[in-house]
Amino acid sequence: MHPIRVHMIAQAHLDPVWLWRWTEGQAEALATSQSAIDRLHEYPSLHFTRGESQIYQWIQEEDPVLWDEIGRAIRAGRWHVVNGMIIQPDMNLPHGESFVRHFLLGKRYMQEHLDADPKIGYCVDSFGHIGTLPQILKGCGIDYYVFMRPGPHEKDLPSQAFWWQAPDGSRVLAFRITASYGSRSTDHEEHIDQAIQATPSQLSDTMCFFGVGNHGGGPTREQIDNVQAIAKARTDADIRFSSPQAYFEAVSSAPAIDTLPTVAEELQFHAVGCYSANSPLKQNHRRAECRLLIAERMVVLAAIWSSRSVCSQSLHKLWHTLCFNQFHDILGGCAIKEAEDDAIRALGAVISGAQEITNRCGRAIAAEIDTRGIGGAMVLFNPSLSSTEQYIEYEPWTEWQPWESGGWSLSDECGRQVPCQVVETREALSSPQHGVNRVLFKASIPPLGYRTYRFGRDQTPIRPEGSARASQAGLENDRLIVRLDPSSGAIVSCQDRSTHIEYVGSKGWNVAQVLQDTSDTWSHGVQRFDQVVAHFGDAHITISDDGPLQASLLVERTYESNHWLQQLVLRHGQAELLIRNWLYWQGHWQMIKLAFDVPTESPQAAHDVPFGWCHRPCDGKEVPTHMWMDVAGPVSGSDDRTLGLALVNDGKYGCDVKDSTMRLTILRCPPYAYHEPHVPESKHRYDWIDQGLQEFNLVLLPHTGDWRDARITERAREVNMPLVSTTVHGHAGRLPAVNSLASLSTDELELTALKPADDGDGYILRVADRHGRGGSGYLTWTHESFPVAVAPFQVATFRIRSEAGQWTLSPCNMIEAPR
Repeated sequence: MHPIRVHMIAQAHLDPVWLWRWTEGQAEALATSQSAIDRLHEYPSLHFTRGESQIYQWIQEEDPVLWDEIGRAIRAGRWHVVNGMIIQPDMNLPHGESFVRHFLLGKRYMQEHLDADPKIGYCVDSFGHIGTLPQILKGCGIDYYVFMRPGPHEKDLPSQAFWWQAPDGSRVLAFRITASYGSRSTDHEEHIDQAIQATPSQLSDTMCFFGVGNHGGGPTREQIDNVQAIAKARTDADIRFSSPQAYFEAVSSAPAIDTLPTVAEELQFHAVGCYSANSPLKQNHRRAECRLLIAERMVVLAAIWSSRSVCSQSLHKLWHTLCFNQFHDILGGCAIKEAEDDAIRALGAVISGAQEITNRCGRAIAAEIDTRGIGGAMVLFNPSLSSTEQYIEYEPWTEWQPWESGGWSLSDECGRQVPCQVVETREALSSPQHGVNRVLFKASIPPLGYRTYRFGRDQTPIRPEGSARASQAGLENDRLIVRLDPSSGAIVSCQDRSTHIEYVGSKGWNVAQVLQDTSDTWSHGVQRFDQVVAHFGDAHITISDDGPLQASLLVERTYESNHWLQQLVLRHGQAELLIRNWLYWQGHWQMIKLAFDVPTESPQAAHDVPFGWCHRPCDGKEVPTHMWMDVAGPVSGSDDRTLGLALVNDGKYGCDVKDSTMRLTILRCPPYAYHEPHVPESKHRYDWIDQGLQEFNLVLLPHTGDWRDARITERAREVNMPLVSTTVHGHAGRLPAVNSLASLSTDELELTALKPADDGDGYILRVADRHGRGGSGYLTWTHESFPVAVAPFQVATFRIRSEAGQWTLSPCNMIEAPR
């Protein structure tokens, strides 16, 4: 038997943001890279590994001499480029499209400027890895994956190297780093022994990582000398300076490579508190992602329907900013306050930039629509490939006149009046006789299209009819009857009006829990949060709307000096409850959760994850979710009836499910960047996370039967990617009042991206299996139809282009290369 070959990987883990701001990270990137080049000159056998396009971009912009040196080292085969991403992001919280844009932008930069096409994903410090990631990696041209967290104390894995498989069957060869990706130690013998001991019996190669990290640094002379001395002294191992690529090439050719075990699940959990630390950051992150996805779709619509040129190049810059701020210590909320505030502002700029593009596109299209008529017009755009009916709140300009007594009405493109209800405005200036009006109505918009509505005084207004009603006891409509506890403000009953099925478990819904949480900012060593110490209560309930289209209650609750105002909204024809939240919090070492209990003894929990969903145990462990989570199970005493509750959010990520109760984590409030062994109160002053006001929305979707048949995913996308409204004046135009660019004939697939192709040749359209059942149907684009079939949990990417007056559809990979 040949001795184990130990590939010594010299690298420098570099946090561009953590206990310092990005400006310091930029400085450390240059200093670390210069140090690495110096060591390469001093030690002819040394190799160095460096990833992340942002690091290279900083060097290229600031230090041309160092940049040239790195280029020569790459060409000499001694500087190895890995991880074709912008930075090492959090690998749980970004949208699937964000992961794709990391590789699309990062790899393109590396190919153009470094002549490198990395095949190795390299997220050695990220805090956990979603189970759908192997499909994303393969779709972006990545064959191998290196990580360290979760460690062996957090997750058992069958082998140091293994095949990691996504639910669709895609797989990559993964390697979990033994012990650490680097340290300040100058004696690596124990580290090398650990790597050797962890080597699978099928292989004769392993990797051992070294070099000073976090604030950069890289391999020191003492460390290099130590490795060389160990290599010279050891006869039981072939210890050499190497690269991850050399390791994977060696093991990929091993005869027993296919006998390595397969892991077909997510790699979790580490630092579970990061899912909820810093609520404003998390919400801005969600909004930035969704507004960018909408902006891209609007750019495509404008390019096809408008004669105006709408520049989309700024989208790349906005995506880059978003991706940079998905760095695991930033998005995890565990950096210092100044750095986190930088990120909140940067993400706010992304939101504003995306909305500006969306507005320009909307107005460019609206300028081509015939909007002639009395009064004003509004064009509503639907960013989904499915038609939608949604309630919309809109404030038309009525020349300071009251809506009802002024004789105003809303109509569709055929002149049919649309029932409206006047609801409260956002300003505090109006009176019943003079001011601004806000109206609620149900809009019906075709897929990936628009509809024009008019508001004016050219018709006798009709009185809206509906079933929504409010009382001090609760809300009801034609679908649901909701009752509240007058003392706690919690929901104690939600019944289906026609079947009388009770959806609320014995522990209630909307129970506002206060928990003790003395863990550090990451919640290191914590798996679950279960120390409930108090509840928000002393409820004051006020009727806000009393139908007929919308009924709502304002529920005010308090805990100590903290104040929580909720508006519970029930609308005619809808079996869902909207909860708007305004929470003012001043507290330390605590956590807030909202709890919802479902009346079943055999619950099953499903969670929204990037490009898919997954089941997780109902064991109370804190886990990440995206736009929705669901708990469902058989009704007690019934053999065949299943009921459940889905909870949709617009910017929260942390949650848990214990038995039949699911809880959404609303906030955590440790100090910023608090990490053991720091002793609390040993400083005079701390910056505390999540102080002050936060606003967010939830939607409760009770259902019978399988959640996949209850439009849960569709509704979550509607909440997070709302319709786009554009107000226009009356003018002639060549476009009709209602239009649709594209549609899908199956509800099993959802649109995840529609964007201009990066090379300018047509458009990129990506669809994903929505429910894990697969699906096939037809994509209608303008007036042409293309068959589309997607396997369970599969994501499919296509390029659509116009050739000789006809549209063609061809498959490509996620980074837009032909398949």
